[in-house]
Amino acid sequence: MGLAIISSWNKKNISQNLKIFAVDSNKSIRNSVEKKFKKVSVSEKIPENWLGEIVILAVKPQVFSLVAKEILKKNIKTKVIMSVMAGIKIKTIRASLKIKADIIRVMPNLASELGLGVNCIYYNKNINKRYLKKIKNLLKELGNVYKVKNERLIDAVTAISGSGPAYFFLFLLVFESIAKEIGFNKEESRNLILDTAKGSLELVKNEVNIRTLINSVTSKGGTTEAALEVLEKKNKGLYDLMKKAINSADKRAQNLSKVI
Repeated sequence: MGLAIISSWNKKNISQNLKIFAVDSNKSIRNSVEKKFKKVSVSEKIPENWLGEIVILAVKPQVFSLVAKEILKKNIKTKVIMSVMAGIKIKTIRASLKIKADIIRVMPNLASELGLGVNCIYYNKNINKRYLKKIKNLLKELGNVYKVKNERLIDAVTAISGSGPAYFFLFLLVFESIAKEIGFNKEESRNLILDTAKGSLELVKNEVNIRTLINSVTSKGGTTEAALEVLEKKNKGLYDLMKKAINSADKRAQNLSKVI
């Protein structure tokens, strides 16, 4: 996710006004960052006595405890910590890093790279307003910013907008695969599915009631009705499958906070 954030800032020339220092143990990622983003400094290890305004924690939650130990060793000084880790609560971050800096949790998604992301945020009431404004402005370059009312929801939103792009990608992949099975070639299948998705999303923007749009496509005894009877079959339809999947993702986010 850190790479997507840097990429978006770079495309909008935000990085020109920032001094960005990135750390990644993966050599291929470091090489990619150095090649793509000339204004970004990158290192394999956390530097000693680093001093800056914002530290972005864009690591897997499973390795946070190890990263926290390294940060403690290196005597890092910062005003704000912005965490994009799923499941790791503010109190856990503060206790692990033993730091007085303000902490803000952010759950972006993959489209942030294009400036079309969904970025949900949560922070304590006593956060420094000046730095909060600065972070919000940076996040707005990644897409829309939504403040959730409690920290529990920042974990829940991981299962909605955080993981959400994967759900749409899977649906499109399945749709495309079935189109090919019916007889369309790969190019035809992709074009049919993507154009259908694009047009449908535009229609949704102008109609609050999605059920109204569904009904507008459906006719009694028609093909759409036949498909919807399967997709909306009680206890076995798309709603039940999606609910089970999203609840599973939500549960995983909650469990991550217990592991750390």
